[in-house]
Order: sequence, then C-alpha cells, then structure tokens
Amino acid sequence: MVGLAAACLSLPGRAAAQEAIAPAWEETERPEDVAQRRERAALLATHFHDATRLHSAGKGLPILFSGLGGVSLAAVSLAGDLDTPLRIAWASGSATMLAGGLVGFAAPETYRRGTLATAGLLSQGSLWLGFALLDSDMLPRMTPFALSAGYYLSGALSGLNLALSSYTPVSRLRADHALVATPAWRARLSGAQVASIERDLLGTAPAIPSWAIHLPVALGGVAAALPALDSDLPDTQRFMGVTTGLLTCVWSFAMLQLDHPAQSYQQDLRRAGLILAPSGPEGAAGLTVSGEF
Repeated sequence: MVGLAAACLSLPGRAAAQEAIAPAWEETERPEDVAQRRERAALLATHFHDATRLHSAGKGLPILFSGLGGVSLAAVSLAGDLDTPLRIAWASGSATMLAGGLVGFAAPETYRRGTLATAGLLSQGSLWLGFALLDSDMLPRMTPFALSAGYYLSGALSGLNLALSSYTPVSRLRADHALVATPAWRARLSGAQVASIERDLLGTAPAIPSWAIHLPVALGGVAAALPALDSDLPDTQRFMGVTTGLLTCVWSFAMLQLDHPAQSYQQDLRRAGLILAPSGPEGAAGLTVSGEF
C-alpha cells in the first residue's frame, strides 16, 4: 500500500498504479466492447500532446509582457511632445499589456495563453488608434483606423471566449496523457476512465473558434490596404497602406487554428466508424462510443 501511494505522486507512477489495480476488462463486457474502448484510448493518445501544448505556458511570458508594458507606459508618460488624445491611446495600450502580464502570471496555467493573447490584441488596438490620431503623412488616414477596429474587435472576442470557456486544467491533461501513453496502460483502463479522459480532451476546445477570433484582424487588414486603390494618394501612402494591411492579414492567418485537437479527435472517431454519444440515464454521466469493426 505504501508503494502504491508513492507511485501516485508521479504521472508515470499514477499510470503504473492504475495498471496494477485496474482490470483489463469487466467480465460482463463483450470482446467488441473491449476492442472499441481500446481503439478510443489509442485515438485519444494521438491528440493529448497537442491539446496539452496549446494550454501550457510558463510564467516567463507574463513577466515579459508586464516588463514591456511597464517600460512603454513609463516612456509614454514621460514623453513631453505628445498630444493628450495620443498619449491616452498609447498609455492605455501599454497599461493593457502591463495588466495582461500581471493577470496572466496569477491566472491558472490553462488560461494563461488566452489571457496574454487578449491583452496583446487590445494593446495593438490602442497602438493603431494612436497612429490614427497622429498627424503623419506616412499612412493613409483609413489604414490605422481599420487596423485599430480589427484588433479591438478580436480582443473583445478573445476575452469573451475566456469568459465562456471552461478549460480542463493542464495538470489533469498531463495525467490523462500519461494514462493513454502506451498500449499496456491503455489496455488497463475501464470504460468509465476512458470516457472521463475523453471529456477532458473535449474540454480543451474553445467556446469561440480561433478563426472567428482572428477574422476581424484579417478584415481590418483588407480594409487597411484598400487606400492603395486611390490614385489620388501619394505613392508612399499607398505603398505603406497596402504593405501594412497585407502583413496584418498574413499574421492573422498564421494565428488561425483551423484544426483543434478536440475536433481532430472527433474526426478520427468518425473515420473509424465511431460516434460520440451521451451515456447514463440522464445523458450526462459520460461519453461513450458505438460503432462497428
């Protein structure tokens, strides 16, 4: 008993303990049910690494965010040649970075990346609003306003996603990953355990998909590049407008995540002839899979 308790202190130990105490299958189970359960566990194993990576973040990035936000806030506050509206816009962007870094540092790890992403988008919105208020001949008037609106809207959607999502804790994802990491461990999992691990993986999916969050930035980039079609504008402004807009579009597309691990898992289930279905008398006790082999 002492050895078993000590094994539970580590993820491999937990998996080893699980293997030692869990039966390979229930005596009342049919062989096809056992085969389906093991197939599910094998599919889960292929997606847990990516799901864990998406929600894993150390505390170095929040510290960097806070540092950059604090330095830029001090620089804006000490600058003596800025108009008040411009100072407010850029100071708010710096303060957003500073606050986002502090909140991200204190937030649970599973929400840390989303918190920093929200702060970064809102900060960019304030930065481009400041450029819109700046009297400059480098950019068309429409370009910074379009980019500012796109970043602000994406930041608002990112924050809403954080409020609506109930992500599985990263510590549980790592423990689940250990339990499905090898065929030997997967063979010892019960149906209830596999269903619980499955729910944890599905719990990593965001309430608002990544493409929807970053779509406003992409549309803002397109709008920012439109002044290039105005032949009355100077060539420098047209070039800067189209360059800035296209770079923003490229960045937004690079940030898109079209295939989330939870969605990929469900697609793999369908390809294997399996489906997710509610189990239990109230349809909330877990998730089971039915299909034919």
